[in-house]
Amino acid sequence: MPYEIESSCAACRQGDRFMIGNWPEHLGVYVCSVCKALTNISVETPKCPGCGQLVEPQDCYDYSFAIPYLGGQFLREPEPGPNCPKCGQGPLAFENNVHLNMGMVVGNREKAQATWGKDHVEKAIFMNATIPVIEEFQLDPRRVFAYFNLDLPSRPLITRRLSFPIILDIRTHLGTTLMTSPEELGCTMSTEEVMRLLFGDREL
Repeated sequence: MPYEIESSCAACRQGDRFMIGNWPEHLGVYVCSVCKALTNISVETPKCPGCGQLVEPQDCYDYSFAIPYLGGQFLREPEPGPNCPKCGQGPLAFENNVHLNMGMVVGNREKAQATWGKDHVEKAIFMNATIPVIEEFQLDPRRVFAYFNLDLPSRPLITRRLSFPIILDIRTHLGTTLMTSPEELGCTMSTEEVMRLLFGDREL
């Protein structure tokens, strides 16, 4: 994570490419009616890169239940995407085709800390996705948030939804970290217990 996503419309067969998961740099995904496109909105300059329209955090699209993991994997039938901004004839569908290195997020400390005290869709989705992983591996939430350069929220987040592909990537990344330095995340499990959770009971 982040992931590169492609949207597609069954009616007009057009679509756009955008990114999810890069919360230190992106407010989220925006459906621009002026540009007739889906695009990422920058945290630093929260305007549509095409038309310059100012975008508020609450204007971004919550993709959590619509975008699958790589290869179309999902826990449930994806919900329909927003109405196609190009033709208006039906909902968009999404393909998740490219996985980028988590280092883009973990290593972006300065931009991550610049968002402290602020709430936006991309950041909230990421925060929400850490919770099931924290619970599964019995981690210290404060240490996990510090690891990802997240601030602890002081009020309800802009969305409470969870993204399946983002959960999976956080789980893989933290699981790998736990096998080398479990104390960094406040984990009391043994390496064997962590590996059993990650890989099942098969012989390792």
